[in-house]
Amino acid sequence: MLDFDNIMDVLIENIKTLFFPEKWIELDLKFSKSEIFTMLYLDKRKESTMTELVEYINTPMSTATGIVDRLVKNGYVFRDRSEEDRRIVILRLTEEGSQLITSLKDLLSRYLSMIIDDLTEEEKQFMTKIALKIMNNLQTKLYSKTNCNKEQDNIRKIDIE
Repeated sequence: MLDFDNIMDVLIENIKTLFFPEKWIELDLKFSKSEIFTMLYLDKRKESTMTELVEYINTPMSTATGIVDRLVKNGYVFRDRSEEDRRIVILRLTEEGSQLITSLKDLLSRYLSMIIDDLTEEEKQFMTKIALKIMNNLQTKLYSKTNCNKEQDNIRKIDIE
């Protein structure tokens, strides 16, 4: 039987160490999680429309516009209009934005290397399977919970007198 309290204590203690500010000092992490996810998305996609970004970060257009405005103002994202349809806004990372995301990925990669360096090949494969299973379970359960909440939000009982 698993000792969840002990596992939670170990996780919290180690996560605290990972996120201790001195470990992240080389990165300027003055960003919100939505800003980080926006830049990670643009890094992966190379360019995106505002509509695609809104779907990805799951926010209203007005919120996404504020996020992009801050990133453009600070020089991390470039905003342009599509040549084919001037109504479409195209987003790309600037060189500074790309460098920031590269630094973030490098830091995360170093942490991952610390985790897996001392594992055997079999342990690495097993860990990968477990990690993917955990992520799939979380996605499935969180997605179904979100959909249930949306369905409940859409169905409203109106009392008629």
